[in-house]
Amino acid sequence: IAHKIKHELDTTVKSFVRRSTDKYGLAMQDYLKSLHKKSQSVSKKYKITSKRKGPLVKLVNYESEVSAMDKVIAAIIYESQRISYDEILAKVKKLSNSVKSKIILDFVKLRTNRRQRPPRAFEMTDYTFDIIGNFGMFRDLHRHRVLTMQRQLLTTDHGYNTPKEIVELGIQSEYDSCMKNTKRVFELMRTKMPEQSQYVVNFAYNYPFFMKMNLREAVHLIELRTIPQGHIDYRQVAQKMFLEIHKKQPTLSKIIKFVDLKSYELERFEAEKRIEEKRKHSK
Repeated sequence: IAHKIKHELDTTVKSFVRRSTDKYGLAMQDYLKSLHKKSQSVSKKYKITSKRKGPLVKLVNYESEVSAMDKVIAAIIYESQRISYDEILAKVKKLSNSVKSKIILDFVKLRTNRRQRPPRAFEMTDYTFDIIGNFGMFRDLHRHRVLTMQRQLLTTDHGYNTPKEIVELGIQSEYDSCMKNTKRVFELMRTKMPEQSQYVVNFAYNYPFFMKMNLREAVHLIELRTIPQGHIDYRQVAQKMFLEIHKKQPTLSKIIKFVDLKSYELERFEAEKRIEEKRKHSK
């Protein structure tokens, strides 16, 4: 398929795709194949057999709040000073916790809406979340690019999500039957075609991935993904991410000022209605 696509593109936009098969493009293809092969061999050598069920949002890597505040405050000061970062950091470490907290809270007060991003100094500390959620939700969070994301193959190993609307409509048996059929077909394919078999997996099946992001990006992601119009699945994940950060860093987490922890039943539906109304009027 890829070769056929390349052939078709050559007839219209050859200048945009010619480098895919020049010496550097071919070398890159070999490099990517080698990376994949080496990753697979390392994975098989240290294989751990454990099947986890979702959903899950777990903060698996972070630093103490004191250390995080030290680095953020040092970066704030660095911008207006003429001395080295390590000298500033050494001085900041000697400040009392109450003084450090006041500095952070002063910056929290400056934000009047979620579009006003914190300064880049808040990129100095980061978090890694291990997440298992349905694949449809993952596709929304996957759009965020200012972070590190590692993912596994899509399988049926981690269970699936059943929306409450399915239960309320009285069609859970049909839904479960569909999901079981997906699993049956997937199991027939996975041994010989582990990558291709992903295409038969329903988006409701849970999918494991991890996300590593700095605090500034966490502010953007959490505040955006908890707005009332958001889908309930990624809203719940973003809310749990905030609560995990807040549990470990109660002062610093206040910079995530516009997180919405409420639960909404019809906001998404109302948003879809407004979009449909706009479509009608645009015709």
